[in-house]
Amino acid sequence: MHAIPVYLLLAAVLVTTSLMAAANDGMDAWLEQDEDDRVQLVNEGSLDFIRDAQDRRVLQTRNMLTINPETLNDGWVDLYQCQSNLDPVAAVEVVYRYHELRNLRVISTHNIERAWVERNSVQLQQVQEGGEVCIKAEVQVLKPDGEGGYTLQSGPFHRRFLDGYYPVRLDYRILWPADRLRLASVYPQAQEGFSVHEQSGELHIDTLFEGKLTITTRFSTPLKR
Repeated sequence: MHAIPVYLLLAAVLVTTSLMAAANDGMDAWLEQDEDDRVQLVNEGSLDFIRDAQDRRVLQTRNMLTINPETLNDGWVDLYQCQSNLDPVAAVEVVYRYHELRNLRVISTHNIERAWVERNSVQLQQVQEGGEVCIKAEVQVLKPDGEGGYTLQSGPFHRRFLDGYYPVRLDYRILWPADRLRLASVYPQAQEGFSVHEQSGELHIDTLFEGKLTITTRFSTPLKR
């Protein structure tokens, strides 16, 4: 029986993505290491922002959420997401665990023989070295905060294998109508290994981390004159 590598990229209250790889003879590269080496490389769940992945395979995740004017009424946000630098495996299931998800479709693949949608998941077959899959969907994740503003929470993002966590490179963006919303706060705050950049109508976060990362963004509405 082969171990099953599990990669999770969830959105906590929202919930984002869970990537579960079912491998056979094309075992994940991690399994080729000695047991003691794997244990030393595993993060047991605490959140650490890091500079260097120390030659380990790093899952690359690009996540873009677009808030439209109508989103302020119904909470539905456009999601564009790519998972790249995937491990070579025979089969991978990407399960999207949002509470509300619709219109999930595969936009593009690279180094993947076949990809298709089944309910709230994307099924991948024969993923080659450096495989990539990109999807679009609509997710109901923008919530009124009861104080006249809105909250959008994503996480916990993590890459899990057995009982540990491996590095994830996350490129996270939110776009919104600048005349309707103002960015009020982002948590975690900017720090080494977690860069936060804002311009009118756009938030960009770039981070390399191990463990579980939840990003909470709060928006205020400009006062009407």
